[in-house]
Order: sequence, then structure tokens, then C-alpha cells
Amino acid sequence: MKKVIALFTIILSSTLLACPGCAGSMDDPLKGNVVYILGTFILLTYIPFYLIYRTIIKHRNANELPKEPTGQN
Repeated sequence: MKKVIALFTIILSSTLLACPGCAGSMDDPLKGNVVYILGTFILLTYIPFYLIYRTIIKHRNANELPKEPTGQN
């Protein structure tokens, strides 16, 4: 149970640290583009990894040999 609570605390704290409002982008006009920069970064990393994942799933059985016909009908 302690491991679950510790894991939940780590996930919650990392989520709070990633908040653009917490980074000061709401108050400081110089940091107004933080949201756009983070969004662009997420899209530029998500799309290639999704394409790689889709390709792996599509060709996961490529190394298997086809079954030989037995000649019996």
C-alpha cells in the first residue's frame, strides 16, 4: 500500500511541476509562449513515436514463415 501511495505522490508532483501556469507564464509576459513551445514539443515527439509504434504493430508477424501446404485436401 505504501508503494501505491508513493507512486501516486510522484505522479501527482510531476504533473504539478509540468503546469504552464505554475511556471509563471500567466504573470510574466516574456514567458507567454511557454504553452505554445510545450505543445509544439509534445506534437513533434508524439507523432514520430506513434508512427513507429503503428509500423511495429503492423509488421509484428513479418518474421514468421508461412505454413507449408500439406498436399491433402
